[in-house]
This record gives sequence, structure tokens and C-alpha cells, in this order.
Amino acid sequence: MRLRSTVLVQLNRLLFFTLCLIAHPAQSQDAATTAQTLEADKVQEFRMLLTDPVVQQWLQQAPSDSNETESTETFSLRSNMVDLIDHIRTRTELINEALVTASEAPGIIVAGWRSQISDSESLRLVTFIVIFLFIGIAIEWLYTEYTHYRLLDLELRKPDSLRQRISTSFYRALITFGAVAAFAIGSIGAYISFKWPPVVDDIVLDILIIVLVVRIVSTVSRFFLSPRVKDLRLVPFDNTQSHTLQWWITTVAFVGTSSFAISDVFRKISSMSTSNVPVATGLAVDSFASLLWLITVLIAITVIRRKFVANTNQTNGKFSTIWPIYLAVLSVVVFSFWLLDTSRLMWSSLIFGSLFPLMRLFHNWVDNLFDQAENVDQLHGEFASNAPQAALDTTDNEAIEIISDAPPQEAAKEEEALENDHTDIHDFTVNTYEAYRPITRRLVRFLLVIGAFVALTLSWDINLFALSSSPTPIGRSLKTIIDVIIALLIADLIWVWARSAIDRRLADYIPPVDGQAPGPEARMATLLPLLRTMLMVTLLSMIIMSVLSAFGVNIGPLLAGAGVIGVAVGFGAQALVRDVVSGIFFLIDDAFRIGEYIEIDGLTGTVEQMSIRSLRIRHHRGAVHTIPFGELKALTNYSRDWVIMKLEFRVPFDTDLKLVKKLVKNIGLELMQHPDYGHSIIQPLKSQGVRRMEEFNMVVGVKFKAKPGEQWLVRRDAYQKVRDAFDANGIVFAERNVKVEVMSSATISEATEKAATAAAHQLIESSDPPKPIPDEP
Repeated sequence: MRLRSTVLVQLNRLLFFTLCLIAHPAQSQDAATTAQTLEADKVQEFRMLLTDPVVQQWLQQAPSDSNETESTETFSLRSNMVDLIDHIRTRTELINEALVTASEAPGIIVAGWRSQISDSESLRLVTFIVIFLFIGIAIEWLYTEYTHYRLLDLELRKPDSLRQRISTSFYRALITFGAVAAFAIGSIGAYISFKWPPVVDDIVLDILIIVLVVRIVSTVSRFFLSPRVKDLRLVPFDNTQSHTLQWWITTVAFVGTSSFAISDVFRKISSMSTSNVPVATGLAVDSFASLLWLITVLIAITVIRRKFVANTNQTNGKFSTIWPIYLAVLSVVVFSFWLLDTSRLMWSSLIFGSLFPLMRLFHNWVDNLFDQAENVDQLHGEFASNAPQAALDTTDNEAIEIISDAPPQEAAKEEEALENDHTDIHDFTVNTYEAYRPITRRLVRFLLVIGAFVALTLSWDINLFALSSSPTPIGRSLKTIIDVIIALLIADLIWVWARSAIDRRLADYIPPVDGQAPGPEARMATLLPLLRTMLMVTLLSMIIMSVLSAFGVNIGPLLAGAGVIGVAVGFGAQALVRDVVSGIFFLIDDAFRIGEYIEIDGLTGTVEQMSIRSLRIRHHRGAVHTIPFGELKALTNYSRDWVIMKLEFRVPFDTDLKLVKKLVKNIGLELMQHPDYGHSIIQPLKSQGVRRMEEFNMVVGVKFKAKPGEQWLVRRDAYQKVRDAFDANGIVFAERNVKVEVMSSATISEATEKAATAAAHQLIESSDPPKPIPDEP
């Protein structure tokens, strides 16, 4: 340090004189002589500094020091591995020594205690400790007496929803935490009031920590498990399993804090001992305390596994066999790394090893919460559909009377309708919760991964912000990895949310049955699959660009190149671009939907599927037509709003048209009352009178208006009922015939009769049959 200080002083002087030599101006002829004299003196002093042995020694050592610094900062995996192996070897020797000196620990504790506290003071200190705990218990008892009835009221409640269950459990846990806080206030107040000897002060503080930690862990576990109150339980366990978990969680917490207290007290006592306590003895005490905790954890895992297998019939095989073994091995590995004093490996194995069980645990917990919400809402739906009871009885009796008076087919349909009314609410809640279930799973998984990553960096003493902002290769790589991981996780969360929302909408859509036209909800079923595909492509493109940008790739030229390629592809594939753009505008115009019956250039069928460039329709005879959107010039949709069906009947010229009109009106009223399609008839069947006169008969027209897709069933029964009604009232349908008039009174010969018959037959065959009505498929 002295050499460095001397060198710095000399260098400062050297730098000052050098700057003076460089910056000295020659401003006038009179000052020239003075300047030359000063410059000569400064040059002489500069030479003396360079000949100084201290400065020369520093100049010689400077390059070697910088090289040593660079070599020290260079990361060497081999040197780290060698250091780790040497550390483990040294630690192993210390462990072997600890096994030998472990028997000295009790004597050291007794000697340290007697050196600080006499035998006469021990009883008094124990009494103070009891008083210190008693004060905390007394204040907690007063708090419990004040809040007992409130806590009992919360435990006796029957939550009506998942939100009420969680809120009730939260208030219950808050009251319990209040009891812990009351005990802490009383105990800490008593602890501060007394003046404790140094050793006893540490012991009392450790006792206070043990009690508070165990109480807090027990309260948190009781919030989820609720061993006494099943209605407030937030996990899918029965009473026996909840009691077992609650007891062992509390036991593990007690043994763990006690182990820490034992190690802490021994360190304090050994530090106050007059003789030097071997380090191996302290390690022996720490190892004994940690081993006691490890044995407790292994016993807890074994007992919990047996309880779960014995008390549930739905135990997952993996949970009952693999996970207990996995947790036991993880506990042993963590203990081994701790014993070898490799804290980074210990925390890394603990974090990574606990991540997957925690994911599984929270996955099951989320499923249980959603299952409970579905069950509660289902019960609410049943209760709402059955309340109030008096109105329900009246309604049920009336419904039973109506159903009993109705025909068998109508009665069956009424019963089915009543059942559907009860299941609609349940189906709605199930679809709603099933849509948000995967979102919650991914969100919990996202938070667990981020938490594990942050905990890992803290365990390795890594400042992510400082390291990621450093210009070193490791810093740049870390920044790239963080950006990529965050982009992937956010994109995954957005995709799951959007896909779940779209799938929920699609799950609510009920496709129409055969013969029925789709409603407005068919537009949703048409657009949402395309929207899902476009969203997936957009997210994938954004992720690729984000990853490339994170790796330092300049995506500006890529986007420009993609634009140029897009223009080239657009010119080369104009038909494809035309199909895509035409399809977009057809969908915006809502020209057709999935399930609708349309006609395109003589091709008819039901819209079955749509892609980004083409439309697929299926003919009612089974043929499938694929039509590009760009080829659609005109489109006829037969499934919108309403349809008018026209029927024609040929009757003789002498038919009573008033009777026909009356019969058709009665048939229309009868069709309106039909249980299958009566609700689909907008305007009943009615007569239009004589539509036209033909050579052999007159044509009577009838028509009705119905919902699209339902007209075929109505037409079928209309034909049958009109025929039966005409037959019952003596109205016959006209037949095609030819009248041959003979102008002579002479007897017709057989040859002439045959010739006339042949001519009439030829005339009938030469006439075209009646053409079908244009709106018939």
C-alpha cells in the first residue's frame, strides 16, 4: 500500500508537469525566455521521475498485475470442479472427525451452562420461563374467550358457494392468527420485561420462535385442511386424511424448529466456553439435529401414504407409489448436500425437486376448487328449480295432470322438457368452469416457474438485473434467455385463455337437427374456428420474431423481405389472394353460416365446413362440393328467417272451390297444433284459389310460411291430409284423358275403335308431364 501511494503521488506530479508542457502557450516575445527556462526545469524534473526506482518498479509490475487480474476473472470450469472436490474431501474428513467427537457434546453443553448459571439460579430461570409462557397463554385465552362464539358461528356455517367457503375459511384463519398474535404480544412483552442471562436469553428466544412458527404453520395448514369442519375444507381429503396431514405437518414444523434451536443454543454455549470447542463437535450437533428432522420427514411420508391408501378408493397409483418414494429420495439428497456444505447444490436440488410436486399439488387443488364450485352451483340450480316448495308442489301437480291428460307421445315430450329445464343451469355452469379451469392451471404453473427461477437466483447470489444489463457474454446470454422465457410464457397464457374462451363458446353451440335451419348462433360457430386459427398463426409469428430479436437478429430486414415476398406471392398467386379476400368479405357480410342450405351456380347443399380459401357444402344426397370463395358470383340462402312453400292440386272443373277452401283452412289449423313442427309454422296452410286453367283440369294452389328447414315435414303431412280430406268429401283429383267424338251415327267398327284408341294414347304420351314447383329441391 505504501509503494502504491508513493507511486500515485509521483505519477500525479508527472501527469501535472506533462500537461503543463503540452498546454503551455507561447504568447509573446518577452515571455519566451521565461518559458524556455521553465520548460527546461520541468523537463529535468520529468527525467528525474523516470529515473526514480520506485516508478520504474511500478511500471514493470503493472502489465503482470493486469494479466493476473484477467486470468483470475476468467471462468474455469475445471478449477471450480477441483475446488468443489477438495471442499467435499475436506468436509468428509470433518464429518469423520465429528463422528468421533460427538460424545463430547453433552459435556460441553453442561459445562457451558454451569459456567454461566449456578445451580441455585437454574430453578429461578425455569420459573421465569414458565411465567413468560403463561403470560402469553393468558392473553391468548382472553382473546379466545372474546372470539369463541364468532369462530363457532363460522364453523357452523354452510357455505352456499365456493366464494363463501373461501371467505369463511379466510375469516376463520384470521381469527386464529389473531390468537397467535395475542400470544406473541404477551410472550414478547414478558420476554422484554425480564433481564435474562446471555445463554438463557438465547434459549427463551428460541422457545418463542418454536412456538410461533409451529402455531403459524398449523394455522395455515388448518386453513386448507380444516380437519374439524368438512364444509370449509379446500382440499379433496376426508376427515381422517385431513387429521393425519394436519398432525404430521405440525410435527415436522416442531421438529424442524427444535433442531434449529438445538444447533443455535450449542453454538452460543460453545462460544462462551472457556476451552476451545472443536469444529467437528459443532458439526456433530448440527448433523444430529438435521438427521432427527430427516427421520421425522421420512416417517411422516410413510404414515401419510399408508393413511391415504387405506382411506380412499380413488387413490392414484402414481401418487401412492412414486410420489412418496420421490419425496423421500429428495429429502435424503437435500440432507446429503447440506451435510457436505454445498449450499448451492442443496438449494438447487430442493427448488427443482419441489417444483414438480408443487405443480401436481396445485393442479389437483385447482381441480378440486372447480369441482366444488360446479357441485355447489349444481345444487343451487336444483334448489332454484325446486323452490319455493309450495309453488313447486302446485306446479308439479298441474304438470302431472296436464301430462296425464295428454297423448302418450306428448306426455313423454313434456317430461323430457321438464328434465331439460333442470339440466340447462348445470350444463351452463359446467361449461363456464371447464373454460376457466385450464386458464387457472396455466396461471398457477406460470407463477410457480417464475417463483422457482427467482428462488434459484437468490440461492446462487445472482443479481439478475445487474447481470442481464452487463455487457459480458454471460449477461447478454442471460438477458436473451429471460426475454425468450417470458415471451413464451406470456404467449402460452394468452393462447390458453383465448382457446378456452373460444372452446367455451363453441361448446355452448348446439347444432340444428336434420331439417331445421340454424339460428344466429351458427355465425359464431362459423367465425370462431377461423379466429382461433388466425390467433394461433399470429401468436406463433410474434413469438418467432420476439425470439429472433432477443438473439440479436435484426428483424427489420426480415419484415421488409417478407413484405417483398408477400408482394411477389400476391402477383404469382392472385387466385389464392382473391379467394382469401373474397372469403373475408363473405364472412363479414354474413352471407352464410355453418349448417345453412344454400345454392351456388346450380350446386345446392348444406354448408359443412369452411377454410380460409374455400367453402365445402354437402348435397342432401351425400355429394360434397368444394367451392373457392373467389368463384362465388351469386349465392342463394334458403335458411334465413322464413320460407314460403307452395303446393298445387289438379281438380276437375266442376269442383266446389268453397269446400276446398274450407277443407284447406281446417287442415292448416290442424297442422299448427302438431307437437313436432307446429311451432315452426309462421302462417298456416291456406287456399289461394284457382292458380291457372289447364287443358283437362284446373290447378288449385295452397301455401304456408314456415321456418327454414321445417317446410319439408309440413309439406309431407299437408299432402297426406289434403288427399284424405278430398277423398272424404267426394273431391277427386283430375286425371289426364282424351275424348274422341264420332260425328256419324253408324256403328263403329273394331278397326276404327282401335285407331281412335291409339291416337288418344299417342296424344297423352306426347304431352309433357306437369313440371315441379321451382322451389322444390
